[in-house]
Amino acid sequence: MKILIIDNDTNTVTTLQALISSREPAEIEVAYGGKEGLEKMAADSGYDLIILDIMMPVVSGLDVCKAMSQDEKLKGIPVLLVSALPIASKELREMLEQFNATGVVKGILEKPFELDSLMAEIQKAAARS
Repeated sequence: MKILIIDNDTNTVTTLQALISSREPAEIEVAYGGKEGLEKMAADSGYDLIILDIMMPVVSGLDVCKAMSQDEKLKGIPVLLVSALPIASKELREMLEQFNATGVVKGILEKPFELDSLMAEIQKAAARS
């Protein structure tokens, strides 16, 4: 499995890499922002899964999803969103409506997350691709 993690928080990226590597033989690449993530996908659209932070400066997770949904090579790649916002919050529910409209989001995980929850969401998102 080839995974691209897009998150501006280095601690989250390091944690995700360690957790995934401990359970799944995966090739993991990292982008520390939405712009860098889109550039990596433009250079290589062969990812099996994108793990994407919602709230990032300059190019947000929503911006990334919109760009992916408009690109034939990228719109088939499943996206697993990660957010520090509580999943039950009104703000996140409103954002999710916009994300769902892009058609690329296959799951969401609230930070902080546990290893079993992360791996279950990765499996579900990858299965929906």
